[in-house]
Amino acid sequence: MLRMVARLAGSLMLMALGIASVQAQNFVLKPFSEVRVPEIAGLTAAEQSKALGRGVNFGGTLEAPSEGAWGGRLSAELFEAVRQGGFQTIRLPVRFSSHAALSEPYKLDEAFMKRVDFAINNALSRGLTIIIDFHHYHEMDGDPLEAEEVAIGVEKSRERFLAIWEQLARRYQSLPNDRVLFEIYNEPHGKTEEVWNDLLAQALAVIRKTNPHRFLIVDPAEWSTAWGLEKLALPPDDRRLIVTIHNYAPFKFTMQGASWIEGSRPWLGTSCCEKAQIEEIRTPLDMAVEWGKKNDRPIFVGEFGSNSLAYYPDRVTYTRIMREEIEKRGMSWAYWDFASHEFGPWDPTTKSWLPELHEALVPKT
Repeated sequence: MLRMVARLAGSLMLMALGIASVQAQNFVLKPFSEVRVPEIAGLTAAEQSKALGRGVNFGGTLEAPSEGAWGGRLSAELFEAVRQGGFQTIRLPVRFSSHAALSEPYKLDEAFMKRVDFAINNALSRGLTIIIDFHHYHEMDGDPLEAEEVAIGVEKSRERFLAIWEQLARRYQSLPNDRVLFEIYNEPHGKTEEVWNDLLAQALAVIRKTNPHRFLIVDPAEWSTAWGLEKLALPPDDRRLIVTIHNYAPFKFTMQGASWIEGSRPWLGTSCCEKAQIEEIRTPLDMAVEWGKKNDRPIFVGEFGSNSLAYYPDRVTYTRIMREEIEKRGMSWAYWDFASHEFGPWDPTTKSWLPELHEALVPKT
């Protein structure tokens, strides 16, 4: 009921402002060979990380087994809503593993890649930065395969992962290094830190052959949590790397009743945010800041958010506190996600904001 009231309130507010429906402007999308977006000369990784500012994840679109399978589809209207909503960056999770051949040279499907092209062009045309995030590769992580996935062996899956990155790096090498970022792999898990560090080093080497100056985002093991930072190994001479963490604390609040997390039903009704829960929020952020200072690496909080089964006013409070705590520490962020009914501040059905949640992310003052 509260969610319905919030949606109605948001619609009325936008109607009063004369923007009840965000209209996609008629941007001309050029071929990549004609894209001319000036880079900022001499930008450091720390400056680039700060420039990411406030962002959102386009979860549930290209990270699904196929676009639309989870209800989300990319549209110019979504990109325009992000721009008008006061965000600077889009993190685009993509399930490349479901769209490449299973045998060498592991060629990416061109029709699918045109959807990635569409996303990049729509972001750049609106002055937004976009992060291309390699999201999901179940066999490589040792996870159970989904219905459409075919096993080729763990070693072959790693070979395929590197071949996919070689293609992506070559395809997008002419795009501005500070506006199109690559995130090597989302939430590495199911392997030792040593195995991940080795695969990461190989991926960096592959990408740097064609993109020596692109800013890259690197996740630690242990599901990209701050607890994985201490064992993350980075090449000391590569200074165009940004390290990311994800922070879903307090977990029993943010993930209560989540269908993808076994045992989360008893968490339904968990409230937020008491003093102990705020400390849960702060702890991984402080760990990340300390590690970043010690290792001279900037930190980007690539995911945080709460699902819609939580009490809506508590979600607003949690989101505001998390955003404030991240920004107090000088870090940029991307909220998970933007336009799903489970997490997002944008309602894809009514095409309007959940105003309180939106303001918790982008305050008016």
